Amino acid sequence: MKSRIYIIALLSCLLASSVFAAPPIAVKDYVALRKKIATKVTLSTIKAEPRSYQGKVIEIKGMLTGSLSSSQGAVVIISTDDGSYSLAADSPPTQTPGAQLACLVKIGERSTLSLSDLRLVACTYLAELEPRRPEVKPENAAPTTVRANPPRGPESRGVTTNHITGEELVAVYKKAIKRFNSRLSERQADTIARSVIGFSLRYKLDARLVCAVILAESHFRIEATSRSGAQGLGQLMPSTAAGLGVDDAYDPVQNIYGSVRYVKGMLDRMSGNKKWNELTWYDLSLALAAYNAGPNAVRKHGGVPPYKETQNYVRRVTSIYKQLCGVK
Repeated sequence: MKSRIYIIALLSCLLASSVFAAPPIAVKDYVALRKKIATKVTLSTIKAEPRSYQGKVIEIKGMLTGSLSSSQGAVVIISTDDGSYSLAADSPPTQTPGAQLACLVKIGERSTLSLSDLRLVACTYLAELEPRRPEVKPENAAPTTVRANPPRGPESRGVTTNHITGEELVAVYKKAIKRFNSRLSERQADTIARSVIGFSLRYKLDARLVCAVILAESHFRIEATSRSGAQGLGQLMPSTAAGLGVDDAYDPVQNIYGSVRYVKGMLDRMSGNKKWNELTWYDLSLALAAYNAGPNAVRKHGGVPPYKETQNYVRRVTSIYKQLCGVK
């Protein structure tokens, strides 16, 4: 079954086995490994020609901002100055969010401009790798002035600095999914929650958008089948599912994998590969219309097709998504 190769756990990526162990390794071991296997290149250079660096190992430095784990693997989220990257790993990190890390990362065969197919090989603490030298002040330097009210951090701009663990996030989504479909067992809801979060991280989508699509398509009914033959949670047509490598659309993990990939593909296609933070509501409406009626219909009509079903679908998913985001 070919799709089983694509979907080993949540988020596995057809990569060779790695030497990653959950704890950061000693700096000397990290440096030796970096010297032996890493390619010195900037992320901007790689993004310009991702195919040229497939299979290569590079270094990414940043803050651990989250992780998600299942019985078969994990995803580690590293935030850098130019964006966040999700790294597939064999096991979750033992360090807490906020840790500054230097990571050796292998670029997978399916990495695109967003570098969405990455695997963690090894990591170490950045503070130990690049210790800062203490500042030395001149003997006659003026005393430092201490501000009584220092400027506020990201909170003042509407961004929270509170961290939530992967398991806490799963619990939140699991509770919401059970509310949408109370007939789901605890195990089914847990599987769906982990799949939604995990594949959304892998393909750099908002998991709330994925939930909105699934809620509109099937109301989280795993065995849902439409009159036209669309199947499962994301209501994938058999031909679409096959093209996405999904051979059992009633398997929730496979279906969500295919649905997330299809949503991502339609967003990229309709927006011209815009980054997530560059997308407009119009871009989203075109992508949703393409998910429902097909990209050719959107292209033919130069926008959302004049089909009542598609127009209602776009309004419904957008409305649900805004509610989940707390947007009026």
